[in-house]
Amino acid sequence: MLLASNHMFPNGPIEGVFERLKRAGAGGLDLFLPHIPYLLDGRFGPKNLALCRQAAEAAGLPIKGIIGAPLQNNPGFGAYLGADADKGRAESVAFIRHNVDLAVALGASHVCIAEGRCPDGADEREMWGRLVRTLKECAAIAEPKGVTIQIELHPGLIASTPEKAPRLIGEVGSKAVRICLDFCHANVITGGDPVGMIRALKGTLGAIHIADGIQVPGLHLPIGQGEIDVDACIRAVKEGGGDGPWVLCMYGNAFPEMTLRTAVRFLKERHPDILA
Repeated sequence: MLLASNHMFPNGPIEGVFERLKRAGAGGLDLFLPHIPYLLDGRFGPKNLALCRQAAEAAGLPIKGIIGAPLQNNPGFGAYLGADADKGRAESVAFIRHNVDLAVALGASHVCIAEGRCPDGADEREMWGRLVRTLKECAAIAEPKGVTIQIELHPGLIASTPEKAPRLIGEVGSKAVRICLDFCHANVITGGDPVGMIRALKGTLGAIHIADGIQVPGLHLPIGQGEIDVDACIRAVKEGGGDGPWVLCMYGNAFPEMTLRTAVRFLKERHPDILA
C-alpha cells in the first residue's frame, strides 16, 4: 500500500484533502496532525480524533502512521539533548507517550520522529548514551500497544549516517524502534549513494519515504525530476528484506497531485506490489 500525507495539501478542509489524495492514487495515510484544525486542541481533541479516523476511512484511506505531533509545553523528542538530562529525558518520553496514544486512537501503527542534532560543544558520546536510554524507555511504551517508533534520518542529525543508524538500532534492541529512510535525505547524507546507505541499513528499516531529489537538503522532487535512481533504491530495500510501509513523502512540494500521480504510474510499471 502506498501511503501519502495530508501535508502535501496544507490548506483546505481535511475531508477535501483526503478526497484529493484518494483520487490521485493514495492507498492510505501517513497523517501530519498539525495541519488538521483543532485536532490537537485539548478541549476538542478526543472527539475530533475519532471523527478524523472516521473521515479518513470513509475516503478509503486508513491511517497507518502519524508524523510526531507537538505536546503543549513540551519541546519535542529532542528534549533529551538539553542541559538537564533527567528533565529532558522525561520530556522526550512524554512526547512519545502522547504520540503513541494518538496513533492508537487513530488506528495507526507507527510514529515518525527525528532523533535530534547534537548541540554545539556537547560531548557526542554522552548525547548518544542519552538517546539510547531514552529510546529504550520509549520502546517499552510503544511495543505493548503495537506501535513502532520510526526514526527518520536527516542530514546532520546525531544518528543519521550509514554507520551510526544500525548501531543505534542494535543498542536500543527493540523491534518497536526502526529506521525510517527517505531517499531524498539518504542522497544528501551520502553525497549521492542512497542505494549504498540502504544496503548498510539492512535489517533496521521500517518506513520508506519515496522521493526523488538533488543535493539540496529537504528538497523532495517528483520521481524523474532529480538525480536519484528511485527504482534501484526500491529494489535495494526489497533485496534487504524491507517491505515498508511505503510513503510518498513530499513535504514542501508545490505540485502534489502531479507528484502523486507520477509516483503511482511509476509504481504500477515497476513495483505494482507496493500499490496492492
